[in-house]
Amino acid sequence: MGSALSSWSLATKSIARKPLRAFLLGALVAVSAAVLFASFLLAVSLRNGIAGMRERIGADLMIVPEGYERSLEGVLLSGEPNYFYMDKGIEDTVRGVEGVAAVTSQFYLSSLSESCCDFPVQIIGFDVDSDFLIKPWVQKYSGEEGSVFAGSNVSVENGYVSFFSKRHRVVAKLAKSGSGMDNAIFADGATVRAIFQDAKEKGFSFFSDGNVESLASAIFVRLADGAKADTAAMKIRQAVDGIQIVRQDKFIRTLAESTASFSAFLAAMSVLFLLVTVLSLALVFSLTLYERRREFSIMRVLGADKAKIRSLVLYEALVFGISGSLCGISLSALVLLPFNILISRKISMPFCMPGIGMLVLLALAAFVIVTASCILSASHAALRISKLELYAEAK
Repeated sequence: MGSALSSWSLATKSIARKPLRAFLLGALVAVSAAVLFASFLLAVSLRNGIAGMRERIGADLMIVPEGYERSLEGVLLSGEPNYFYMDKGIEDTVRGVEGVAAVTSQFYLSSLSESCCDFPVQIIGFDVDSDFLIKPWVQKYSGEEGSVFAGSNVSVENGYVSFFSKRHRVVAKLAKSGSGMDNAIFADGATVRAIFQDAKEKGFSFFSDGNVESLASAIFVRLADGAKADTAAMKIRQAVDGIQIVRQDKFIRTLAESTASFSAFLAAMSVLFLLVTVLSLALVFSLTLYERRREFSIMRVLGADKAKIRSLVLYEALVFGISGSLCGISLSALVLLPFNILISRKISMPFCMPGIGMLVLLALAAFVIVTASCILSASHAALRISKLELYAEAK
């Protein structure tokens, strides 16, 4: 058998003789590969998002006005602009509670107008002196007046962002965390007041009066070593009325359970598509075995042994596996990678895409699994061929 009659060449020519069947089977393999790769990618991104959320929050307890726990979750998970306020004096009271090591507050600024900015974004004011949430993610804080920090998903043009026709220099972009903080702008109190006054002069209205000194949206608490979150939360509730306390560990655990359920659903879908692909290919190879007996007999007359015939069937499955996997993984990547920010907002879960190295590993894993499944689907047909006596069919 020369190079023209190699197993690979014969396999591709045999597949090309039935273009419609080849297209349908290839599409089935591609869908299976796309679903499997998407499942891998989403599962890893959700896991990274949970880890990033845990690191970025950096507080053991989060205090919000009573009834606004869900609003805080929206800000933290998707960066959805929101507003809720309480007396900032609560911060001093909490600071005096036994077991509390550090306290800082944030102020959420939301406009009544959807056209306030170049893009929808939550503006978060933080206390420069007490902050332990934002500054650790920035190598150096310059304290430049009017400057802001930008989340990793915020569009920055030439180092600036615009609010109400006024530009503010972005001194740093925070590392990606997979949380809603990636969609927010962070500024010190003076800058938030300047943004508020500039907007007010241009006729924009706010739910707040912009009093950053006396109001806070959320208070974040870091406990001392050995302090128990339940005990500290109980003492804070006794000292302050009209608040709701969110424990970081319970918040993260609830998110982890939700992402685990979502990942399990994705895994089930992947297994289902793989199973359908394997059974469909196995059925097609088995059904076409009889109609190809004459073809195989002629090959035997020309000198091909049973091993060569078996390899032809397996090579055909390999062609479907390689071509279908490459197409499916490529299409899945083209959908998921450019729109990962939109996906993270729609699912309302922490979502952080892995780096290029992990992407390659996930694509390779999906490619190997789907291709191996295709070869497995043809193994029964290949085994049957090796047991048939085909010479009579060539007459």
